[in-house]
Amino acid sequence: MRRHSALGSGLAALIALAAAPAASAQGPVIQAVDDLAGPNNRWEPSAVTVNVGGTVTWRYDGMLLAHNVKSTSANWDVDTPTSTQDGRPVTLSFSAEGTYDFVCKFHADTMKGTVTVGTPPPPPPPPLSEQPFPNDQQAPTVLDVADWSPPRLSRVRVAAVRNGARVRMRLSERARVRVRFKRAGIVIRTERRTFRKGVRSLTVRDPRMRGSYQVEVVARDLAGNRSRMKRLRVRVP
Repeated sequence: MRRHSALGSGLAALIALAAAPAASAQGPVIQAVDDLAGPNNRWEPSAVTVNVGGTVTWRYDGMLLAHNVKSTSANWDVDTPTSTQDGRPVTLSFSAEGTYDFVCKFHADTMKGTVTVGTPPPPPPPPLSEQPFPNDQQAPTVLDVADWSPPRLSRVRVAAVRNGARVRMRLSERARVRVRFKRAGIVIRTERRTFRKGVRSLTVRDPRMRGSYQVEVVARDLAGNRSRMKRLRVRVP
């Protein structure tokens, strides 16, 4: 059996004619149907769809009339031998997307058909039991060490300023500092600031602040560890 191949109008559509029996074809089968009593010779089905790389087989089983497969669209060029020469099926493979029109050249008015070639859809995602999750990772080779050490609060000083006081301190690590001004055991003013490691200062001004105050200073690091409280006294003029 002869083999035919063609390129269609710039498209890389390789059309391969095979002499293998239709039973070996992987794609759809199109059967030629004779109408000896009238002009209704036809293909059944007349339209099929395959993926890129798929095959289509045309069969002539039981046919008395001559038939063949002839391309009519510009993207391929096929004109197979007539069925009366050997009656074997024709199998063609399609390697490019597109719509491929064809006829039987002996009955072109009624025996028309189309092969549509497309890209197969992507495979479905794996089931949830097989999908990776953010916590699907190897155990760390170095374990984090919990921070149990409180920040060190040192060199704490307080000095009166106009309508307030300035507190200076030294922190061993980044921490949130709370400063309270108390008079007669009652909290008059509270200030909270987050400072980096090192020497830092905090100034509090309030026109209502007058007299002698107890100042309490405490720091808490990011792990929640609390320093020892420092207590000082200041007199605001």
